Amino acid sequence: MRALLLALLMSCLGASPAAADRFSLTYEGYALGVIGIGEVTLDADIGAETYQVDATLRSSGLMNWFERTNIIASAGGRMHNGAVRWERYDLDHHYAKKRRVVVMRAAEDGAISAEITPNYRLWGEPPASEEQRRRSRDPLSSLMAMAVDVGQTRRCAGAYPTFDGRFHYLLELSGGDVEHMNSGGYDGNVLQCTLGYIALAGYEASDRGRRRIPRGEVWFALPPDSTFAPPVRITTPLSAGGAVIRLAQWRRPVVNVATDAAPAVSP
Repeated sequence: MRALLLALLMSCLGASPAAADRFSLTYEGYALGVIGIGEVTLDADIGAETYQVDATLRSSGLMNWFERTNIIASAGGRMHNGAVRWERYDLDHHYAKKRRVVVMRAAEDGAISAEITPNYRLWGEPPASEEQRRRSRDPLSSLMAMAVDVGQTRRCAGAYPTFDGRFHYLLELSGGDVEHMNSGGYDGNVLQCTLGYIALAGYEASDRGRRRIPRGEVWFALPPDSTFAPPVRITTPLSAGGAVIRLAQWRRPVVNVATDAAPAVSP
């Protein structure tokens, strides 16, 4: 459950492959629709050639009864012809009075290096192969690629191989209905997509819950003046009834490309 929530919560990114754009977003998580389980903040700075995304996740309420969680993550890399090419991913994960730090880098030739402290004792059966790692993005960059693709095509389509240092999985978008949303500071159209999570490698028998996750749903905002579509609502099916991650605050600093200034902030 924690790994899936992390992957999905980190999907709330801001990007525009054609011009500099920034988003500073806050999300709140609820179990059974009403019980608070945590908060996510995201600060994204994406230009025509590079991107940088910083995210935090802090559990609260019901989730703290099971496993208090505090996550700080960041990713960065290049934008090439509208495609996301990740170069670095850092994760500092505090959970259940434990801590794990993941540092991953992608070399020019596609080779992936990972430093994990403390290292995993088991790597799954089968473990993620070198080829699978090379074909994947880190979780933040993978989901940013979704937001960029949806923003450009206005369609829910595509498969996104993802590797987080141990688990290798596929995120898939399908379906697609356009509706209107007025919540959390955003007032506009959204594209409602079905989100699939397919476990491929790095899993143990004890990870049964991670392997068999029903399809969820993610809503992407469709700002008329951007080719980026930040997610504003994520529904995650769970055995206890489900969790909903929804937008609480939408802030979009104005970027002046010529002067690199950000004098104004939208509410």
